[in-house]
Amino acid sequence: MADKKISVLFVEDNKLARKMARIILEQLNCMVDLVETGRMAIEYANKSNYDIIFMDIGLPDVDGLTVIEYIRNTKGKNHYSPIIALTAHSDQEYVNQSYEVGANDYLVKPLDGQVGKKILEKYVPFCLSM
Repeated sequence: MADKKISVLFVEDNKLARKMARIILEQLNCMVDLVETGRMAIEYANKSNYDIIFMDIGLPDVDGLTVIEYIRNTKGKNHYSPIIALTAHSDQEYVNQSYEVGANDYLVKPLDGQVGKKILEKYVPFCLSM
């Protein structure tokens, strides 16, 4: 089972944050697709299956809440994949909106190694045996 990599879609418009996420997630046995827009997130979610999706809420084109809602409502490849909303805001309104559209969890950026590991252990069952 240790050979199985966790497939991750990481959606973030900040280039440095994407780069850091790749480093952190690859150290946690993940194969990561990085995208920077909501449109790209929808495209990737339609063509590939992911064990987990990290979704920035504040994207420049299609916002992350709309992308999450799209993934949940289309019942496509990632309809049941855990989606973790990411934002720089810890306002309860953002948290509530994320859950309302179908996010499984919510993280205030930036992603770090300890939090990433806990999220993977919580939402990706086979990850526990690695």
